[in-house]
Amino acid sequence: MKSDSSALGGCNAKLGKLVKGWTVMRSRILMGSVCALAFAATSAMAAREFNGSIWFPDTHPLTKAYLDWVKRLDAASKGELKAKIFTATALLPPNAHLSGLKDGIAQVTYHAGTYTPTELPEDNVMSMLALGYSDTMALAFAVTDFYMTDPEMLERFKRHRIVFAGGYATPPYNLMCTKKVATLSDLKGLKIRMPGVIHADWAKSIGAVPVSVPSTEMFTGLEKGQLDCAANAANDLKSRSLWDVAKHTSQISVGVYWAGWQWAFNGGFWKELKPDERRILLDTVADSIPPMVLGYMKDSDEAITEAPSKGVTIYPETDEMRKSVQDFNAKVARTQAIEQGTSKFKLKDPEGLIKRFEATIAKWDGLLKGVDRKDPVPLAKVLKDNVYSKIDVNTYGVY
Repeated sequence: MKSDSSALGGCNAKLGKLVKGWTVMRSRILMGSVCALAFAATSAMAAREFNGSIWFPDTHPLTKAYLDWVKRLDAASKGELKAKIFTATALLPPNAHLSGLKDGIAQVTYHAGTYTPTELPEDNVMSMLALGYSDTMALAFAVTDFYMTDPEMLERFKRHRIVFAGGYATPPYNLMCTKKVATLSDLKGLKIRMPGVIHADWAKSIGAVPVSVPSTEMFTGLEKGQLDCAANAANDLKSRSLWDVAKHTSQISVGVYWAGWQWAFNGGFWKELKPDERRILLDTVADSIPPMVLGYMKDSDEAITEAPSKGVTIYPETDEMRKSVQDFNAKVARTQAIEQGTSKFKLKDPEGLIKRFEATIAKWDGLLKGVDRKDPVPLAKVLKDNVYSKIDVNTYGVY
C-alpha cells in the first residue's frame, strides 16, 4: 500500500496535467473568440452603410420601391452595401432633397424637380411637355436614358456634384376633389393644387385657380378648404388617405410627372465607392425601376376601384375634358416651354433640349414594342441592355 505522500504526489501530477490541459484549451477558446470577434469587426468595417431619404409615406409606391431596392441591394452586395432609408420628412423636408443630397445629409434621395426650379431649370422646361404623355413605363425608361446619357444633363449633374442613377414617371394625374367634378364647367373657379407650371396654366385656361403646394400638404388643404381639388396620381386616395377628405374624383388625365429623380447619389460618396460597388448600385436600381412603375400603376388602379366603398364618387373623363387638355398641349405647351426655357430659365438652347428628349421618348416607344409590359424581368433586361450596360462605372459620375 502506498503512503499518503506517494498518493498525494500522484494526485498532484494528475491535477497538473488537467490544469495544463485546461489552460491550453482555454487559450484555444480565447484565441478562437478573438479571431471570431476580429472577423466580425472586419466584416462590419467592410460593410458600407449610408443614408437615403424619400419624403413620401411608407404606403406610397415610390417609397415601396426604395424599400424593395434596399433588400435587393443587400442581397446583391452580400451585405456589403447597406442603405438606411428615412421616409416622410424624418430626415429632410420635400424641397430639401436636392440641397440635403449635395450637403451629404443623405447619400441617396428622391427629388421632385419642379420644387427647385432655379437649381434644375432643365427639368422644369421638359416637365412642360407632361400634358401630352400617358405611357408611364416608356417615360420612366426615357427619363432614365436621357438623364444618364445626354451631355447637357450630365453637365447639370456635374455642376451640382450629384450622380443620377434612375428615373421614374407617375401614372396620369387625376383630380381628387371635395366637390362634384362631372364636367369641365364644374372645374371653373375651383382651387386646384397643381404640380407644375404647365398644369397651372391649363387650370387658368379653364377658369380654375391653380395653387402651388407640396403634395405633402394636399390632405390638410382639402380638409381645411384651402383646396377644392388636388391633382395627383389616384393612388393617393389610399396612400395618403385623401378619400377621407375628397369624396369626388375626376378621371380627367392632366398628364404625368417625371421631374427630378428617383435615385441620385451624393458625388463625394459615389467617388469613394469601388467600381464594382457602383455597378451593384446601378444594376439594382435598373432591376427596381420596372416593378416600381408596375406597382405605381397597380396602386392607382386599385385605389380607383376601392374608392366607392369609401364614399367617393368617380367621374369618368368626358370628351370635353380630354379635348381641353389636348388642345392646350398642342397649342401652348411646347411653345411655352421653349419661351420660358430662354427667358425665365436662361438655357442656351431649350428647343434643342426638348427635341433630344422627345427623340428619346420616341426611341423607347419603339424599344418597348413586343416587350411584355406586365413582366419586370424582360423590362429590366431591355433597360439594362440599352442604358445601364453601356455605363462605364470607372468614370461615370466621378468628378
